[in-house]
Formats: sequence, structure tokens, C-alpha cells
Amino acid sequence: MSLPHVLLGLLFESPATGYELERSLREELAPVWGAEFSQIYPALARLRRAGFVVLRVLGPRRGPRRYRYRLTATGKRELKRWIAEPGLPRLRDEALARVAFLDVLAPAERREALLLQERSIADEIHSLRAAPAPRGFRSLARRGTIEKLEAVRRWLHALAHETAAGVAAPPRASKKK
Repeated sequence: MSLPHVLLGLLFESPATGYELERSLREELAPVWGAEFSQIYPALARLRRAGFVVLRVLGPRRGPRRYRYRLTATGKRELKRWIAEPGLPRLRDEALARVAFLDVLAPAERREALLLQERSIADEIHSLRAAPAPRGFRSLARRGTIEKLEAVRRWLHALAHETAAGVAAPPRASKKK
């Protein structure tokens, strides 16, 4: 997924300023996507250069100006093209990378690290369920995120118990010298 396409999706609903886009990301898409202002404004500049958005200057004659971005017809076509193309979930996952290196820890530490990660994911699931429900298909994206996190939480829980029983660790490959 790319930030520019997420911004196009947000702008499809209505024109918005960079600040309004950041707020929408934070409040409505947080479990699916997040970005800082330092990422949003360069992405908007790229979208503008590509002809996917136009901007209108708002604000006082003096002081800082605000820019309201609006999707162009070309931007709508690009958004529709991106939505229609197939995609796999992001493969970079910090939690799973940590599991890949559990051999560094002693067995008791492995189990504790897995249980700590499981509790962290359970807390995130709780937060997502407690947050106000987003509109439209964003609610489905949140539900999908929750289901994905629940599956990872169950897997980590099972792995922690297998580790405690001594069955989770695969045999170590011997290093050739």
C-alpha cells in the first residue's frame, strides 16, 4: 500500500488540507495505515506533480497559508486502478521478525517475550474495539485488522506454550567453519 494512494482515497470523499488528512489517518485509518505530517506533505507534492490532485490556497492575506487539496479526474482514475489491482498484506512485520530471532534468548526468556507480545496485541485489539467505529468500508478494514491481530495473538499464545513444553524450537543448524 502506498501513502499517495491512501491520500487519494481520503480526498475522494472531499477536498482536505494536509492537517485534515493527517487527522483522518489518525482517527479513521490508524489500525490500517498511519503517516506523519513529514510524510503527508511530500506525498501530496508528488500527487500534485503527477496531476492527481490540485490545490487551492486558503487563509489570510498575512500569516501562514493553508492549502486545500482536491482530487482530479486523473487522480480518481489512478485511485480506481490501484483499488482494483490485487495486493498481498505487507510482508515487513516487526513482531514476526522478533520471532525469527528467538534463538538469542534462553527458553524461559523466549516464553516471556512471546507472552509479552501476545499481551501487547491483546491491548491493541481492545483499543481498536473501544475506538469509535469508522464509516463505510473503513469499518471492514478495522474488522479485518482485528481478526488478523487475533490470529497472530492466538499463534503467539500457542507458540509460548509450545516453547514452555520444549517443542517449539526447531533444531539449530550447525555453522560451517
